Amino acid sequence: MDMDKIDLGTRCTIVKAEELHGQMERFLQSGNDVEVQSSDVEQIDTSALQLLLSFHKALAKDSRKLSWPNPSEQVVATAKLLGIDKHIGLSGH
Repeated sequence: MDMDKIDLGTRCTIVKAEELHGQMERFLQSGNDVEVQSSDVEQIDTSALQLLLSFHKALAKDSRKLSWPNPSEQVVATAKLLGIDKHIGLSGH
């Protein structure tokens, strides 16, 4: 199976939410698992993590996976602070 990739860049905030949502919509149609490139993230906000949570749930309904190879400390810390790390597949980090 092919893997689609979302690159969150260094700042993943509400400013980037529309672009991120568009990518997710396209990837939901592809049928592939999705890898989140987040090793460079220095800032991530609640809106971005809410989108990723919804995306994770949509993929799971279709038996697809959202993977997080090498997430930044900021991504992991913010997801844990919001209590959603386990719900978006970050529990092992």
